[in-house]
Amino acid sequence: MTTALAPQASVDDLRRQSWIRRRDLLATNGVWVALIGLVLFNVVATRGFVSVQTLQTNLGQMATVGICAVGLTLVMATGGIDLSVGSLMAVAGASAGVLVLAAPAVLDVPVVGLVLVVLTGMAAAAVLGAVNGYLVGHLRIQPIVATLVVMITARGLAQMVTSGRLYTVENDSVVWLGRGSLLGLPVMAWVMLVVVVVASWVARRTVLGRRIVAVGGNETAAALAGIPVRRTITTVYVVAAALAGLAALLSVGVNGTVDTANLGLGYEFTVISAVVVGGTALTGGRPRIWGSVAGVALLQLLGFTLASHDVAKEVASLVQAAVIVAAVTTQLRRRR
Repeated sequence: MTTALAPQASVDDLRRQSWIRRRDLLATNGVWVALIGLVLFNVVATRGFVSVQTLQTNLGQMATVGICAVGLTLVMATGGIDLSVGSLMAVAGASAGVLVLAAPAVLDVPVVGLVLVVLTGMAAAAVLGAVNGYLVGHLRIQPIVATLVVMITARGLAQMVTSGRLYTVENDSVVWLGRGSLLGLPVMAWVMLVVVVVASWVARRTVLGRRIVAVGGNETAAALAGIPVRRTITTVYVVAAALAGLAALLSVGVNGTVDTANLGLGYEFTVISAVVVGGTALTGGRPRIWGSVAGVALLQLLGFTLASHDVAKEVASLVQAAVIVAAVTTQLRRRR
């Protein structure tokens, strides 16, 4: 009797395993399915959606969030979190704004001026990113606490540097970075694409990428295997901060001003939401760079869709919150 039932049991197991694989595949790529579905809905139901202007508008608005999301994806893949993203943007903007005012003659040289402004902003943010990495990786302070401290400190430093004033940035190179277009698309979108491609290659093809996955999977086992856990954690926080600095310069270019009280304000929550929706686990593991970009696009397009159909902002916030809860719930089910 046992031998007669064995083939049927084997078939049932295979069917169950096949169903689990299909479910996991759908959960992993659910953000892409949702994004494609939302695009199709807009093509049918939203007037004027299929236009170059709509594409440019949405790409421009998601560029800064997308760049920050790439950095935060690497941080979250190690099992960390970064609440200081928005404040680091303010520090980068303040540093670049002071440089523009202090050395206008040098910055008038197109390529040299742009490179100096970008490097200054990214370096200023990266220094505080190193502080994040030291607090989390070396002092073993919980990431949410460490980055909260840096968030408060960085915003205060940015306002001290600018004395709370609103700086106008009229440098042509910086303005082009935020408002210019290249081959019909915003320069900001091209910058985001370059960042995403490079980060995806690093995550998949380099030693650093493998270390990030190992640390996020099991930090203790990674340390026993000889992986420099502290250095890896510090590196991802520095990279995330530098990318936040780059995003800040794009934002400054769009607005033409440096307002340290509002630059990057609330970005941390938007970026974390996008990364979670994109499929990177809060508990660490493989960084899903392209998934995070899809998460940014989904939240951006969702907001655009609701606004286009005159849905109240309060209702729109509830819908976006529901999407985030659904993403987290899916992660928990996959983990179980």
